[in-house]
Amino acid sequence: MTIEEIKKILEGRIGGTDIFLVDVAVKPGNSIQVLVDRPGGISIDECVDISRFLNGRMDRDVEDYALEVSSPGVGTPFKVKEQYENHIGRGIEVVSNDGRKITGRLVSFDGEAIRIDAGGKEKELKFEEIKTTKATISFK
Repeated sequence: MTIEEIKKILEGRIGGTDIFLVDVAVKPGNSIQVLVDRPGGISIDECVDISRFLNGRMDRDVEDYALEVSSPGVGTPFKVKEQYENHIGRGIEVVSNDGRKITGRLVSFDGEAIRIDAGGKEKELKFEEIKTTKATISFK
């Protein structure tokens, strides 16, 4: 199966819901990884339901595969803009295209840029300036 075929099947399950697709990857050995999320986070039960939905529409007799459906973990780089919406008010680490690392709290997201409170100083970065963004955990 191709990534596009998997995305099309998945749209039949998550279309019209607040669940969004983060990424689909097909790795060597036909290992399929699907990352999904929703505002406020997605539950294990929802991931299981999506996995069952996909398995019911994919044919193991035609092609053997391993399927994993999960949410992106902390430390996984953001892939879609919806992840920024999901993390407003939370800690993030951004690496800019010029190699600067900015760690702080995501203050806002407007679809074109983000604002970060980095130790009391607000910084704005346009998406084209961002190389990677990851969620961080605070142990305060």
